[in-house]
Amino acid sequence: MKPKKVPGIPSQVRGGFQDTESIKKFSSSEEVDLKFDILKKRFFEITKWSEYCPNGAEFKLYDTAGEQVNRSPEIGDYIKILPTKINNPKTEDYYWVRIDLIDKSNPDRIMLQFRPSKLPGNEFAGKTFHFHSAAATSTFVISKGSDYIKMAVYERNQQPNKNTTFANSIKNMISSVFGTSKIRWKSLADELINLN
Repeated sequence: MKPKKVPGIPSQVRGGFQDTESIKKFSSSEEVDLKFDILKKRFFEITKWSEYCPNGAEFKLYDTAGEQVNRSPEIGDYIKILPTKINNPKTEDYYWVRIDLIDKSNPDRIMLQFRPSKLPGNEFAGKTFHFHSAAATSTFVISKGSDYIKMAVYERNQQPNKNTTFANSIKNMISSVFGTSKIRWKSLADELINLN
């Protein structure tokens, strides 16, 4: 199976990839427009994504200085992700990604692109806090057609993060090989477009 060729999505060069899509159909273009407006609002409320994740994942938005914020995301912001609900999580239990791209140029299609990152304020030093290396990208796309809305996540160039401790390197290799993120993103995409 080959990665989908989608405009704006980075080319697949090495490592793994995942294509995750959720589609909801409607009977009229008016309903599509209405539901897409609701989806856009949800899409940019990253701190509320936790409400749509049945596995208890947690999402928090941070600015470039590492301060937690509650607003629409901006390029250069960070997202702190706790993949599953656990009591008293430690620093290494969280994953961090940086927002590299926000594309609103097409009114029928909006993109957010993330990349595994170091902690905010440590772009040039420190370890990457993610199970994928910083070469990987995850591009979240919402779009609409004449009778549907869609949310998709396109992951490219997934390689295990070895810029960490030995124990975490082993854990990252397992997570990367088994594609645990696909299950999480599919659940999130299904719930975000579930607008009933």
